[in-house]
Amino acid sequence: MSIKSKLVTAATTLAVMAGVGAAGTLTANAATPKCGAACSDFYSGATGTAFVLDTPNTAGQPGQGLTLAKASGASKGEDFSVEALGTVRDFYRAGLLSGGLNKLYGGLFVYEIDYTPGATLSGLCLGTAGTPGAGTPVTLEPCGVKAKTVWIFAQQKTNSGTFYALINAATSNSFQHPYVLTTLKPGAPLITAPLVASTASGFSHQLWSTVVGVLPASSAH
Repeated sequence: MSIKSKLVTAATTLAVMAGVGAAGTLTANAATPKCGAACSDFYSGATGTAFVLDTPNTAGQPGQGLTLAKASGASKGEDFSVEALGTVRDFYRAGLLSGGLNKLYGGLFVYEIDYTPGATLSGLCLGTAGTPGAGTPVTLEPCGVKAKTVWIFAQQKTNSGTFYALINAATSNSFQHPYVLTTLKPGAPLITAPLVASTASGFSHQLWSTVVGVLPASSAH
């Protein structure tokens, strides 16, 4: 049974949309002109908008790794859309994630981040092949099957604005330091790593936001 089916069975309410504006300050309207308002470009607090979430070579195969690449409105590999599925509490009641996550993050919303090159749904989402851990590769995985493709958006206020730590919903470690989407540097594979709870500048490589507007096609990729 899919994640959505289990949520419906548990009598939860699904809030499906393109973007994250209804639950926070993240908005859509980015990426290639064809994807346009249906898509979002994720960037790291460590690198800024010059580099965004990327599927190398736009191949979009299950198990393919992801990285940060130079922002380019000509690259379909940077086209992603965001789907809200409910709250952490909804998922806990449906038996899809742990009580530890529910206790700390119950009121936060959870999302899938779909790979949508050129506004085409690929059926693949940002996730992990196995249980997330320290250094686990973040890859494209089939959407809507397991909590490993589901991310809790935990808002973080910084001097640079509002960002989000993206917590993998399959986290089962110390919930004070859940496994989150992490970049080491542009071009390096994205991984999950324990959230560093120090200063915003100390864990900017684990904070994310989105670019608004179609990316400039002149940027090198």
